[in-house]
Amino acid sequence: MTELDEQMKKAYELLGLPEDATREQVENRYFILLKRARSEKTRSEAGEEDGETLNLTEINQAYNLIIGIESEKTVTVVKQSKIGHFFYYYKLHVIVGLLIVLVAGYMIKEGVDKRREAANTPPANLSVSVFGNFYFADTELLEQNMLNLVPEWQRIKTSLVYNPPEIQSQQDMALQQKSVLMLITEKDEVYVTDERNFESLAMQGLFVKLDEFAAKTGLTIPENLIRKARTEDDTADYAYGIDLTGHPIFNGVEVGGERQIVGIRAPEDKWDDTRILIGKLLETMR
Repeated sequence: MTELDEQMKKAYELLGLPEDATREQVENRYFILLKRARSEKTRSEAGEEDGETLNLTEINQAYNLIIGIESEKTVTVVKQSKIGHFFYYYKLHVIVGLLIVLVAGYMIKEGVDKRREAANTPPANLSVSVFGNFYFADTELLEQNMLNLVPEWQRIKTSLVYNPPEIQSQQDMALQQKSVLMLITEKDEVYVTDERNFESLAMQGLFVKLDEFAAKTGLTIPENLIRKARTEDDTADYAYGIDLTGHPIFNGVEVGGERQIVGIRAPEDKWDDTRILIGKLLETMR
């Protein structure tokens, strides 16, 4: 054992610490001993003898020796690894910078493509949301089937919002949160829902009362197709949905055995177009 090692061992013993004590433990112990030494000195000056007293000079020397050695070790390690850290640090920044450039380029391109697509896409006569447990639903086929009923229209904007029936994974949770966000941000005029989601959305007051819609548009809805529900503000059940389960427009769309219930969310200025589509659906119902 070298002389320095012997001094370090005695320094740790003086502070009452093991040789593998951390820097934080050394500093905490040092301040405790300082406080105790000063307290003993105060009592001694007041004439209160308290047996063996701590030597403040020895405590300071032990502390400075340990901290000094630890600091030298840290400086040595830093010097040895400084060049390596430099290249690692800047390599990371270069990679991150390239990723940012690539992502920014992709977003710009996607934005340009979307604007170009929007400029070449005819305006939609109506927007339809397929909302619920319809994971494999082919919305392009559904849109084409609806357009076949109204050939004078150029486009029906059709989107799919999958809302899982049960939350069994983080993905299901994310999809459910996305469905809620879509309800808030994308207010489509017509919703095709499954039974569970129809009841939930109707209860939230999302759909127009069909009695009011029929009174203003002259639409006649067969009684056997009407689905009723009650919102939080209703005192009785009202007609909010039209059950079109099995309608030919869903042939090949992959609705997964769920019922297909149509609810209307359109504002009054879109009721005429909504009445045209719903009327055609009712006319072609088997």
